[in-house]
Amino acid sequence: MIPNIKKSDTEIYFLFFSLFLLIFGYFYWFGNYVLFFQEKQSLFIFSGEYFHEFINKPGGLLKLLGNFLTQFYFDPILGIFILATIIILPSFILLNINKQLLKRREFLLVLMVLPTCFLLLMQSHYFHLMEYNLGFLMVLLYFLFSILPREKHTRFIILSLYPLFYYVSGAFAWIFLGMFIIYSLSYETGQLRFFYPVIIVLIAAVSLIAFKFFLFLEPYSQLFKFPFPTVVDPKHKLFLILITGYVLLYPLLVKANISVRINKLKTKFFSLVASLFVFLITAIILIKLYSPQTAKVAKIEKFVFEKKYDEAIEYHEKYPLKNLIGQYFYNIALSETNQLCDRLFFGTQNFGSNALLLRWDSELTHVERGAYFFYSIGLINEAHRWAYVDMVVNGFRPQNIKLLVKTNLINGNYRMAEKYISLLKKTLYYKKCAKRYETLLYEPTNIQSNPEMGEKIKLLPKENFFIHTENPQNNISLILQATPDNKNAFEYKMAWLLLEKNVEEVVNEIKKMKSLGYTRIPKHIEEAVLAFANSRGELPNLGGLMISRETRQRFGHYVSEYKKNQQTPSLGKEAMQKSFGDTFWFYFHFI
Repeated sequence: MIPNIKKSDTEIYFLFFSLFLLIFGYFYWFGNYVLFFQEKQSLFIFSGEYFHEFINKPGGLLKLLGNFLTQFYFDPILGIFILATIIILPSFILLNINKQLLKRREFLLVLMVLPTCFLLLMQSHYFHLMEYNLGFLMVLLYFLFSILPREKHTRFIILSLYPLFYYVSGAFAWIFLGMFIIYSLSYETGQLRFFYPVIIVLIAAVSLIAFKFFLFLEPYSQLFKFPFPTVVDPKHKLFLILITGYVLLYPLLVKANISVRINKLKTKFFSLVASLFVFLITAIILIKLYSPQTAKVAKIEKFVFEKKYDEAIEYHEKYPLKNLIGQYFYNIALSETNQLCDRLFFGTQNFGSNALLLRWDSELTHVERGAYFFYSIGLINEAHRWAYVDMVVNGFRPQNIKLLVKTNLINGNYRMAEKYISLLKKTLYYKKCAKRYETLLYEPTNIQSNPEMGEKIKLLPKENFFIHTENPQNNISLILQATPDNKNAFEYKMAWLLLEKNVEEVVNEIKKMKSLGYTRIPKHIEEAVLAFANSRGELPNLGGLMISRETRQRFGHYVSEYKKNQQTPSLGKEAMQKSFGDTFWFYFHFI
């Protein structure tokens, strides 16, 4: 039975509730991009085959549980509630651990909230997964159960469950091992002081040997490290070291609290001040760890994934993204709304042509995003290849499975599409999406009338050709040779030439535009034509199309202002950007 303590439970729970509100508020108003990113990193499938992937090594079940909870991030409110609850739970467990270790003595509240604060700071990084929080939670929970019984045989039974705990939690079991040894050496007396450490070390050693040579045949690196956090970030590593050391040494910290004789009033005052100080420091560090650029990239990526292209365009133009991925998705949104050469420079383009497509590299850095360029210009087979490799390398993810469904439907591979649809049907939040796709199976007429897929069918190459992987921009010309009326590919080609500042080649392509169905020249191409004409003294052949009066007038203003500001280049750039930052002319001269 857990004894009562003198400190008011109301005071303790108010502290916990305040911390819960801090966590909830941060991820609701600021850190929601973390939940969006992580929800897209895995797809929890309710099937025996999916479950089997996680039971073949220690720590797999912990990862499975983490994926199960992560799927609820799809619903922001529910996801944040679950996350905040998991992060605050270690403090509740430490409250009960303190009751066991301190008995009726006063204790410092700050000792209980520090691990939660460390987890919160770690969770602010978008690669800090739910399983890491669960790992530390399970360590504290198992430690609490191991110190509850005072009878020797009962505690021995609980310690004998260590192999099961190791199997479920993986590398986190080593933290418990160290924590329990320190507890035994600090709190037990007589022979028990060394008896329990010897027993738990023997059980751990036997477990390690059995797992290594008989049950799982995993390398030692996996048995000692998986699924311990491996986030490559110095700040995250620092917090990981702090929380690991804190949990390991927690029995000693409580012991030190026992040995310090402070009266009840002073303990309450110091505890309150220390807790408020920890809250304040945590909030300050959270503010410093918050990444506005990462949040913006996640926002525009979310808009594109949800096909809210107009919102994505508006967002980048209102809150310019100085990030390759953000600008890439802005350009995808422009292409999908047929505005690529009309609004290309309305948004920041400081990565040049690199933001039009993402390159395939040996580390597969952009494999989960690169398919959208190929999908946009109608290279469906290449989009399928990128999505498939993403699935093989990174596992089932909502976006790669949905893209595999669409590419197979477009290509008429209905059996493969059906296979991927069946995976979506076994999820919690993508069933409706699967049912929509299911209505298109074996119905080519329905696919052709589908607003999205029907348009992609029209863009399919009429001739086969080999894809260029090292210079992917070459594929734009290749698909135009195979399908000359592919307007999306043509706009990408023109956008590439504009971003490369190849004005002469832009002008050479204009004569093809009327045959592609253009009734007017897109704004930025007009701007390139006038820049060319200004240097050559005459307009080139426009293939029967005209330059708008508005663009002509604006070019006159640009030339006048440009000459005026040449005397003060640094101030001139700022002034020109204010009036002409959304033009090809400004990009040509200043970017």
